[in-house]
Amino acid sequence: MKRVFYITSMMAALVIAQPKETIEFQLNTISGIVLNKKDQTPIPDLKVEILSGNNLLKDSTFTDDDGNFMIEEVGYVWKPKIRFFSRDFESITHKLNPKQLDKNNNIAIRQLVSPIPNNKKIPSLTQNAIELRAETFFIRGNVFYYLSIVNNRYFAERIIIRSKQVHDKGDGFIDIVVNGITYDPARCYVPQIGKYENLAHIIDDYFPSPIFARSGLPLHLPKDLLEPSTIYGAVKDAITGKAVPGVEVRLAGSSKRRITDQKGKFAFQVNEAGTYRIMVNPPLGYTKNESGISQIMVKSSRGGWYLSNHFVSR
Repeated sequence: MKRVFYITSMMAALVIAQPKETIEFQLNTISGIVLNKKDQTPIPDLKVEILSGNNLLKDSTFTDDDGNFMIEEVGYVWKPKIRFFSRDFESITHKLNPKQLDKNNNIAIRQLVSPIPNNKKIPSLTQNAIELRAETFFIRGNVFYYLSIVNNRYFAERIIIRSKQVHDKGDGFIDIVVNGITYDPARCYVPQIGKYENLAHIIDDYFPSPIFARSGLPLHLPKDLLEPSTIYGAVKDAITGKAVPGVEVRLAGSSKRRITDQKGKFAFQVNEAGTYRIMVNPPLGYTKNESGISQIMVKSSRGGWYLSNHFVSR
């Protein structure tokens, strides 16, 4: 009987002696970058929330155009959690651990999130069918061409999409607003199966009367109007998501090299279809190339626009 009592007492003492789980700690700043798990591209306008253990909202913010976020002066939080969610991406929630804190009580996170399959997305109820259809062809970071006619000659301008809006004019027609400038959809050409096709032709069935048939414009943009294909991207810190300038980026097997600018960006023009390999030499203070799409298959010598972001770690 005494032995049973002794063992029971010992077990109770061991349980009491175990360190308690930290249920509250001070968090000064939490920051980081959110990337698409599928292609490692930054995700803008994704909501980031700090929650307490009982799911009460402590603070929140949205990612910027480069997928970066920062929440400052969070303070003391009981069993803190961070949640990432967006209309087009799967929600992720996980606990924050005091072991993640640096000496200044800051936490930096690099978060990958998976896109929601198209057949599971909730359709928007605030836009009509014409607007929704047109918007799918204008993706931030991608390009489209705008065709002009001067002295009976065609000229095409390649435009990088930084922001976009599609407005229903109320008469059955729409305006395309890209980077704050309004464009006629009948002169916009967007990528479609290796070619640039007229937007008005693609969405013609949505208009009350056909508009492309009487435009007199080519269905596909002539290849000689397209600029050489471009491989572009940025080099960023794998933890903070901040741009890393001064990084040497090379095209393997060629003499082409670039040094990233103050925003960590680089770009190569290529004149032939084929497979290209991107080589990143980690700069001073960094030890290795963390991740990124390094092998790019260029399908066409002209008109291609291929993103290849890279991350370096210390």
